[in-house]
Amino acid sequence: MGMFQKNHRRNLKVVRRLALPAMAALAVAGMSQSSQAALVASDNAANYTSWTNASTGGSGFGTWGLSTTGSSAGFFLGSSTDNDNSNPLPAGDTGDINTNSKAWGMYANSSSLATATRSFTGGALAVGQGFSLAFDNGIVDTGSSDTFSLLDASNNVLFTFGFTGGASDYFYSDSRAQGQDSGIGFTYFGLDTVFTLTSATTYSFTITPIDSSITAKTISGTINGSIAGFEAVNDNAGNGNNNNFYINSAAVSAAPNSAVPLPASFGFVLVGGLGLAGMALSRRRSGMQG
Repeated sequence: MGMFQKNHRRNLKVVRRLALPAMAALAVAGMSQSSQAALVASDNAANYTSWTNASTGGSGFGTWGLSTTGSSAGFFLGSSTDNDNSNPLPAGDTGDINTNSKAWGMYANSSSLATATRSFTGGALAVGQGFSLAFDNGIVDTGSSDTFSLLDASNNVLFTFGFTGGASDYFYSDSRAQGQDSGIGFTYFGLDTVFTLTSATTYSFTITPIDSSITAKTISGTINGSIAGFEAVNDNAGNGNNNNFYINSAAVSAAPNSAVPLPASFGFVLVGGLGLAGMALSRRRSGMQG
């Protein structure tokens, strides 16, 4: 083998040795960026010292729009265990839907109504994305309700989940029908819900009770419109702590396999690594000629 071939192979080894750490750093940073992008919006009650109109926290959501109708309705931060009607927590339940002992609370009685509305700042829900919300009703007077709804950009209701006083099970409504039975019975301890857009007009909705003795359920259906926000409503659920309505842990997840933008610093990592390799190669060549 000639001297040129030996030096050429040696130089290629130098390039690989110096370039691979740069590419490894790029890959690690890429994985970190991907994991950070798993949620495109997230907020919970622990981010607040008070819950008032136009307050905000977390990321990816607009400010809260809090409004009331009637003389006996309002909003507060509190523990969602306060509406358990003195029932002991089920096994494994460490605080219903609380985050650091806090949830967003709503009360309404004497024919009053409390409504909390919020938009997605990243635009309408895309196919494959999911919206999750923890939901905890207490006692609901007959004919009254606690609900959350998904809205379009004009605040038209596209989907609703909730409980009506006097019923046995939670209900949901979509473009196909109103007041459909979810098959999940009443619970004092709250539920985790996840709505996933499976196509432009279809969805899956998973309901997971905090009480593990109640089996989780996933249902599917159709909607007609683009989901751009949500609202929660306490419609005259009744007087007293046991009738308060709580929500918490709102989030929008990224669609599976969605593209993750790479920050500009990645380019500097790669170029820097290749630049070092080039400098080493140049020095090697200089040694050959010297």
